[in-house]
Amino acid sequence: MKNITLITGAGRGIGKAIALKFADENHTLFLLVQKEKQKKDLMKILSKKEIKFDIFVGDLKNKKFIKSVEKKIKKVNNLINNAAGANTKYFTKVTSNELDNIVEVNLKAIFELSQIFAKKMIKNKIKGNIINISSQLGHTAAYNRTAYCMTKFGLEGLTRSMALDLAKYDIRVNTIAPTKTIVDPKELKKTKKRLNIIKSKIPLGKFSTVAEIAGIAFFLTSDVANSITGSSIISDGGWTAGK
Repeated sequence: MKNITLITGAGRGIGKAIALKFADENHTLFLLVQKEKQKKDLMKILSKKEIKFDIFVGDLKNKKFIKSVEKKIKKVNNLINNAAGANTKYFTKVTSNELDNIVEVNLKAIFELSQIFAKKMIKNKIKGNIINISSQLGHTAAYNRTAYCMTKFGLEGLTRSMALDLAKYDIRVNTIAPTKTIVDPKELKKTKKRLNIIKSKIPLGKFSTVAEIAGIAFFLTSDVANSITGSSIISDGGWTAGK
């Protein structure tokens, strides 16, 4: 089993769940987080497990941070691009700065990190995996999500093209596209009305969970997924099936 995995946005939510899943599967982990507190929380958990890990704190919009990651991490078997920004503004209200920020994190950083670690996989003759955490909004549109949808649709296209380019090296590239995923239980009470509206549009009548997404990520790195590349696993409870 391939056992060196780099995960971005590992400090919370889906990224943290993926990190803990891969830790349980005895992977060596390199984790990128935004805040020192997130690093400390992860260290408390991971130090109790018999695995090797390193955690880097930084901003994916910072080119120096990406360069430092490139220098410090010699090789990986799996790159999981989970970090992402959101924007819920109406189309005409999105500012140029907000647009730049979401493109930097949701597309450019993914492109750059994938390029860096694909080169390392090729150099080390590693039959690796790159997994991009996308969204159902990379497959269908939504109101007040123009900037976000633009980046997630772009990510789906990037993933497919990368899969074609990297196939000759046996490097597989896929996305996971969740529907609304509850990352904080408090959200169930604070935004109950909004969540009920969203849930009413999901045929299975339930949200994705972080554990489900983590499990899908691990599946994609396993040998049983060796023929899966250029694909998107849409974990949306059937939302997009009728779109």
